[in-house]
Amino acid sequence: MNDSSSKVGPTHLDRRAYVYVRQSSPQQVLHHTESRRRQYQMVEWVEQVGWPKERVVVIDEDQGKSGAVAKSRSGFEQLVTSVGRGEAGIVVSLEVSRLSRNSPDWYHLMYLSRWTDTLIADGQTIYDPKLSADRMVLGIRGQVSEMELDNAVQRMVDARWSKARRGELMTIPPAGYDVDDLNQLVKTSDESVGQAIETVFSKFDELGSARQVFVWWREQGLKFPVRRVELRTHPVVWLEPKYSMFLRTLKHPIYAGVYVFGRIETVRELDEAQGRLRVRRVQRQGELPVLIEDHHPAYISFDKYLQIQERIKSNQMLQPNTSTKGGAAREGKALLQGLVRCGRCGRAMYVSYGGHHSERGRVGRTMQYRCKRSGERSGGRDCQLIGGKRIDDAVVQAFLEATEPAGVEALRSMQEQLQAENEALRRHWKLQVEKAEFEANRAQRQFHAVEPENRLVGRELERRWNERLVELETIQQKAEAARKQTLALSNEDIARAKELSGHLEDVWNAETTTNRDKKRLLRCLIEEVQLLTEEKRYVIRILWKGGATTQLEVVRRGSGTGHITSADDIELVRQLAKEFDDAQIARILNKQGRRTGFGNPYTKSNVLSTRGRHKIPKCPQKLVKDPKEGPFTADEAAVELGVSMSTIHRWLQEGILAGEQATPGAPWRILLSEEVRKKLSGGEAPEGWVSLGEAARRLGLSRSHVTYLVKTGKLEAMQTIVRKARRWRINVESATCGRQPELFEQKTNINIKEA
Repeated sequence: MNDSSSKVGPTHLDRRAYVYVRQSSPQQVLHHTESRRRQYQMVEWVEQVGWPKERVVVIDEDQGKSGAVAKSRSGFEQLVTSVGRGEAGIVVSLEVSRLSRNSPDWYHLMYLSRWTDTLIADGQTIYDPKLSADRMVLGIRGQVSEMELDNAVQRMVDARWSKARRGELMTIPPAGYDVDDLNQLVKTSDESVGQAIETVFSKFDELGSARQVFVWWREQGLKFPVRRVELRTHPVVWLEPKYSMFLRTLKHPIYAGVYVFGRIETVRELDEAQGRLRVRRVQRQGELPVLIEDHHPAYISFDKYLQIQERIKSNQMLQPNTSTKGGAAREGKALLQGLVRCGRCGRAMYVSYGGHHSERGRVGRTMQYRCKRSGERSGGRDCQLIGGKRIDDAVVQAFLEATEPAGVEALRSMQEQLQAENEALRRHWKLQVEKAEFEANRAQRQFHAVEPENRLVGRELERRWNERLVELETIQQKAEAARKQTLALSNEDIARAKELSGHLEDVWNAETTTNRDKKRLLRCLIEEVQLLTEEKRYVIRILWKGGATTQLEVVRRGSGTGHITSADDIELVRQLAKEFDDAQIARILNKQGRRTGFGNPYTKSNVLSTRGRHKIPKCPQKLVKDPKEGPFTADEAAVELGVSMSTIHRWLQEGILAGEQATPGAPWRILLSEEVRKKLSGGEAPEGWVSLGEAARRLGLSRSHVTYLVKTGKLEAMQTIVRKARRWRINVESATCGRQPELFEQKTNINIKEA
């Protein structure tokens, strides 16, 4: 140190000498021991200058704390307080940067030192802040210290960004990925973790909501893999599921094979309440600074990732947007929630409840679809306000009519989905059991590897082994319980599902079908529903998935009582009520194109109200049908005979199969006697029965005439299976006419023999 002891006077020596010791981070405290030793050696220099040992105070409370943030160090605040009280004769530090690397702290210390006659010393010189030249040097050194830190940080930040733009800056990846020896992102080698990540995305495709995925995961009793970044080895651990875990997984672009950097932005701002600098990390909005597609193996495509983000955003209940795909399916009454768009301004309409209506003697609020964006912007009236119940009924009816032919296909898809879900759960639990067995075996090997005499270590390893065995037994029990609870369709369930596949409306109106289920079904086929109010009607335009459109009209209700159900409809309801329930009657009336007095499609509630007003009794108990002969509906007959619905309808039209309907559009009543079953079921024909063409040749008739004789029962015939195709086999001997060619051939042969 330069010889500046002449600045030290008796007044300074009568006060205390403060030696300030600081290092910026815990790593420096642990590894930069020489720097710490040099700082403590400043105590010896203070004693050499003239301060007695009892008046030397060492302040080292700020070890591992940065000097870049003002008012964040308790030790430095203690030092400043002592200087302000005039208790300090000199403040000593190895270098200026140890005292402060920010202007507010540094100039505050200089200001107090000037007016309290306190000296400041570093490893080079003793400064007297009362002197303008020393204050100038101290000010310059403080600025240089602050600038050095800024430059060092900026160099490191620039280096990080440069490496990130090449996709080479690897941080700790989430569960599902690892960084290999070549500093490359690769999928995890742990099959159980990879299976869990894949299941998250597949269940989101099925359920459409991150929260529903979380609920399903919790109901299955599964744990979720999470990387513990706060631990030194950064292991992947299995924890009880939380909603935030699934949301983070679905939102993270790494699973789409995308490398991103700069998603989180560090924001520094002054906390006015405490007067301190506050540092926050916030999600960066808008375009990401670094985004590299196809950077590493992916669990999903990038397009799929973007669709998931849009879906998550639209699922937010209070998120303002103009998309019609807004919100996850919930339990509200509005079945078209999130699908309705205004036919005037093109903006999304939302659900509101206003007004009152009477329902079975009770008063409740009316569900409505409202578009008030133009009113909010211009201060005028709402763009459109439409009662939602009748709109929902019309769209649901169109949906049921569109999906009626797809009942068998839906059953097949349900079976495939259940099978895939069961297989995924079985594989998940299998991997969990394998992992637990490995941990138990490893604990066993560690226990047996220790020397028997070393009981201090042996007891601990034995305890760990017992814990792993308990965990293994617990997971095996959970896996067995999950196997027993596996969803599967029994033969009875399949038969019932086949029966209901042709009566989707009954399933729709069942008490077990929730509003959330109905909304999810509608969203499977409907892209959006556009509504437009005209003078006397509502125009409904349904845009189906794939681009097809359907336009419906609903008559607007006016004042008065001029909307009366036609007498023909009432009489038809009276006849049908003897045999069918209200839901079936509504379906029959709609198939015939009939409408209520207000011009709406019939529903179960409409039919119930009509019967009530005209005192029409409801359908009695269903008649018990013979399990062998029936009568059967068309879809039941198809199952019984093992043919398609189109074949049954063709046989009914051609007269091959006898059946009747109470009215057009009503279910068929088909009797399947033993003779009919034998004729149409496709069994083996008796010997001597011939094909349709051969029968026409032998009988000397056209094929169409032979077909007519089969339909009218004048020819004995039955269906057989020939190379997976159905073919007629006919008993020519049962014919009572049309055998002239055969007799002519016999007569000709006799004449030839006589000649």
